[in-house]
Amino acid sequence: MYVTKGNSFLSGVSLTQIEKKYGEENNAKAKIRLQCAVLRKKGKNIPFISSVTGKRESTVSDILRRFEKRGINGCYAIKQKGQPKKLSPAERIKLKRILGRSPQEQGLPFVVWTIKLAKYFIKHQLKTEYVTMQVHRIIKELGLSLQKPRPEHIKTNKKLQAEFKKNFDEELRSLCEQDMRSPILMKASSH
Repeated sequence: MYVTKGNSFLSGVSLTQIEKKYGEENNAKAKIRLQCAVLRKKGKNIPFISSVTGKRESTVSDILRRFEKRGINGCYAIKQKGQPKKLSPAERIKLKRILGRSPQEQGLPFVVWTIKLAKYFIKHQLKTEYVTMQVHRIIKELGLSLQKPRPEHIKTNKKLQAEFKKNFDEELRSLCEQDMRSPILMKASSH
């Protein structure tokens, strides 16, 4: 799409108005975009504007099209929403309540929660899969913190673990065999 130049570009806005907005603007990216608009309003071509601003011709063209579409406020970026959350607010509340109790109450042969165990629980009980780092972020958002445990908890229920290990899937088996020095979840201390 060809972008008009001279007085045809942003026909509802004068060159003085664009220059005034350029002078008042503090945001560096918006200032460069306004500079493109000023030069186009003065009748300059895209290759010239590109050489002055240091932006590629395709970028300059995109900026000018944005001004044509959105007017003088085309100098500002629109906030992107990002990907929607996989867990609903109700599921997050449920997860926080569950992680506040021991894993044994959920039928898991562990004394404390770890990130990997929480990931396993979310995948199998809430039917949502996350990467480990995202589980870590969710845990932090829920107000829990990571603490370093002893290598093996003194209240470990060996009998319950042995009984449970007889019939559970391979993914959970690898969790049992992991290094028990990995961080565990705790309620965050209130300051």
